[in-house]
Amino acid sequence: MIIMHYRFTLPADYDMGIIEQRIRLNGARLDGFPGLVAKAYLCASLDDGGLNENRYAPVYFWREASGMQRFLQSAGFATLVRDFGWPGIESWLTLEGQTHITNLAKARFMTLKRWTIPAHSDLTALPETAGLRAWDVTRWQGVNIDASQQRPSGEQEVYRIGYLARGAAAADLQL
Repeated sequence: MIIMHYRFTLPADYDMGIIEQRIRLNGARLDGFPGLVAKAYLCASLDDGGLNENRYAPVYFWREASGMQRFLQSAGFATLVRDFGWPGIESWLTLEGQTHITNLAKARFMTLKRWTIPAHSDLTALPETAGLRAWDVTRWQGVNIDASQQRPSGEQEVYRIGYLARGAAAADLQL
C-alpha cells in the first residue's frame, strides 16, 4: 500500500469554514474511486492549538501506484491545483504486514509522526510503534499514522478528520 500526503499552509486570517465546506461538498466524490483504499480529508486551524497554523492536508491510502496515478491525472486534482497551487507530494510505502489503522472509521483526529531512518540501520529492525507504519527510502524517513476519537495532547502533527472517503479498495485497509 502507498500513503500519499500533501499539505497547504493557509494564511493566518484564512476562513477555515471554506475548507470545511469544500470537504462537505466534495468529500464523497472519491467514494468508490478505483485503487483508492481511503482518503482522510484533514485540516487544522490556528484555533486548534496544535500546529499553530491553518492547514489543509489530506492523506490517501492507495492499493497500488496506478490508482494514485489516475487521481493525479484527474480533473479533481487539476481543480485542487487551480485553487491552492502545485503541492509537494510525500509518499511512503507501508511496511509489510501493515494493513490497518485502529478505529479509523470512527476517528475524529489523525496524527502523523515522522521519524528518521539513520544511515546503515538494520532495515529489518525498524521501530515498533502503534498505528500504521510506512517509509520513504528516498529521504530515509518513516511515518506512523494513528487515528483517534479524542484529540491527542502534545502531538506535533494532529489534524481533524473532516471526512473519510472509502475507495473501491477499502477492504484492503481494515477501517
